[in-house]
Amino acid sequence: MFNRFKIICAVSVFCTTAPNTAPAQEEPARTKSQQMIPEIIVIESASRDESTDITPGASAAPVPDAMEILTRMPGANVNRNGPLSGQAQYRGLFGPRMTVTVDGMRVTPGGPNWMDAPLHYMPAGLTDRVTMTRGIAPVSAGPGIGGLIQAESKKSHFVSYRDFRVTGDAVASLMSNDGSTLSGFFGLSNDAHRFHALASIEDGDVMESGDGIIGATEYGRTTYGAGYGFRWDTGEVGIDLSHTDTDLTGTPALPLDIDFFETGRLNAEFQNQFEKVRLGLRVFYTDIDHGMNNFLLRDPPNFSQLPLPPFLDDDKRFIDVDAEALGFVASATVAVKGGDFSVGLDGNFESHTAVVLDPDFAPFFVNNFNEAEQDQIGLFVEWLGEIGQTWSMEAGIRYMQVESDAGVVDAFPAQLADMNPGMFPPGTPPFAVKMLRDRFNSSNRAVTDDNIDLVLEFENRLSDSLRLGIGYGRKTRSPMYVERFLWIPLEVNSGLGDLNNYVGNINLKPEVSDQVELSLDWTFNKGFVAPRVFYRSVDDFIQGVASTDPIVIAVSGNTNGDPTPMEFANVEAELYGFDIVGRFIFSEWLNLDATINYVRGKRTDIADDLFRIAPFNGRIALTADRGNWSVTAESVLVARQDKISRSIVHDEPRSSNAETPGYALLNLYGQWLMGQHLQFRIGAENIADKQYTNHLAGFNRVSNSTVPMGVRVPGPGLNVFGQIRYSW
Repeated sequence: MFNRFKIICAVSVFCTTAPNTAPAQEEPARTKSQQMIPEIIVIESASRDESTDITPGASAAPVPDAMEILTRMPGANVNRNGPLSGQAQYRGLFGPRMTVTVDGMRVTPGGPNWMDAPLHYMPAGLTDRVTMTRGIAPVSAGPGIGGLIQAESKKSHFVSYRDFRVTGDAVASLMSNDGSTLSGFFGLSNDAHRFHALASIEDGDVMESGDGIIGATEYGRTTYGAGYGFRWDTGEVGIDLSHTDTDLTGTPALPLDIDFFETGRLNAEFQNQFEKVRLGLRVFYTDIDHGMNNFLLRDPPNFSQLPLPPFLDDDKRFIDVDAEALGFVASATVAVKGGDFSVGLDGNFESHTAVVLDPDFAPFFVNNFNEAEQDQIGLFVEWLGEIGQTWSMEAGIRYMQVESDAGVVDAFPAQLADMNPGMFPPGTPPFAVKMLRDRFNSSNRAVTDDNIDLVLEFENRLSDSLRLGIGYGRKTRSPMYVERFLWIPLEVNSGLGDLNNYVGNINLKPEVSDQVELSLDWTFNKGFVAPRVFYRSVDDFIQGVASTDPIVIAVSGNTNGDPTPMEFANVEAELYGFDIVGRFIFSEWLNLDATINYVRGKRTDIADDLFRIAPFNGRIALTADRGNWSVTAESVLVARQDKISRSIVHDEPRSSNAETPGYALLNLYGQWLMGQHLQFRIGAENIADKQYTNHLAGFNRVSNSTVPMGVRVPGPGLNVFGQIRYSW
């Protein structure tokens, strides 16, 4: 197969996950440190199964959000909207532009503001590993112009004998800033059957920055599940069920907090080898019941002065959301001309409904989305292999058809104008809402996109220690339902956290990304270094622009608190930069690891910068590893960011439009293995209790906080943690 760099972060390396397209193998033997210690690895060659450790054992505190793992991967970062609502970012792209899978499933967030971004469903205590593909993702990964991240939970594995083997672990963590977690895993397996059950409980109080309380950062989540698999000579079948109950949880960068998530997931797979053909089929289903409110963890706002019952005094809001998605991936792979040739068919069918309610005035409602649907069917062909003694190649093409539609909508203010035309004539806010409703309902909401993706990559092995690569990728993304079908201006934007109200645009075109990448991988006797340089041009990039629609402006300013709303539109954009990962080994027990990241994102149709682009940053970690114990000192270095989006940030009067200063943080981690089964971890993050601003944070919406309204949510202050893990 083609040599593709991947970063694997095994946050709980109790077991491994079998490949998706081949019969499962018995769990390989591991060293003592691999059995007990989380680790980050670079896989250098998928064909020869070479791997190199990047970052030593304790790579992070046991935070509830597994997204923290990504901050240690080259080119990757996190947009944090709350303790359980982080979004993956890779080289400046995030949210719906990223392809993120959980146990092979494409995850469809239920919240229109992505409070349950994909890794919300992967608690750190139940996570086995998170894999990030550096550079251009293969066409078989699915749609998305960003990057590919694959998260895998703990699961049982077959063994080579008939007697059943019992495995498991229990992990307890406590953090001073602020929370606790308890998780457990139990597995039972032999050569033909495997079974497992797992559960996690997380609870946290209000977090603190270096200067005070960060309001609405409490959290609570319970996750549990079970799985069974059966294996025969040439293949296997398996099924996994999981359920996530998220309790009242804050999202300070968003207009509301999580009231609850009740999410059920089913994931079934089949794999078999028919002579020379490997077949794989995965079917998955997600059902989400979700509520959010703006009054239980924060003081409710008063964003409208209209003399109508829903807008008198505090404007309490509750939003009831229902979402479901059904998806599948089917593939066939056969060895052809020194490589693997794959053909596959995949699809995802999702539906979303959201209703805005007022708990103090029962008649009030707004049909935010009514059965907003998106159906995707894709066909891909891919070949990965060797084309000579020193060259390898990956080539792939994907066709995807995307059909989007939505039902008719309504709202209480529009009904008032219907029933009382004399009281609410043209020019009044209820009549303006009626005009927006009628315009949306009379429009043609059925849209079909035909998208083509291409990937072509080459690599030349100049020597056993030096490799050069070049790649090109054309990737497309159709607008999601929020971008097309948000008919009334609200702060609903898939979690941008920018304080702006948005309205959708049914006529949006798909984004088309053209990316070129150059890579160098050099291994020497004291370590390795792997830099990558990239350039990406995106036609029809979807971003908010200032709305010029007088009806939208009137409704947004009079009823929803934002006189300068945005409308989703197609613009032109480019992103370019580099990321480097490397290691230097001083001795058999002392080494230095480092990552360096730079990305520049800007619009090319006008002179403006893109929103939420990380500044120049890096991490340096010095580790002393003596076998059964290790200590790591880590420094996080972030430069000033003065490339601020004018259209999204500077032109929004309610947000702070200042540049974000640079900062440096110091973290210290230690771990100790006591025998074969017991592990202790201790550490401290932000040892100096420094007040700092992460540029990727959203803007604070919570008034009962030491953080001023409209400024970026600061990073957490000092966090001292301890963890104990027992495995068997």
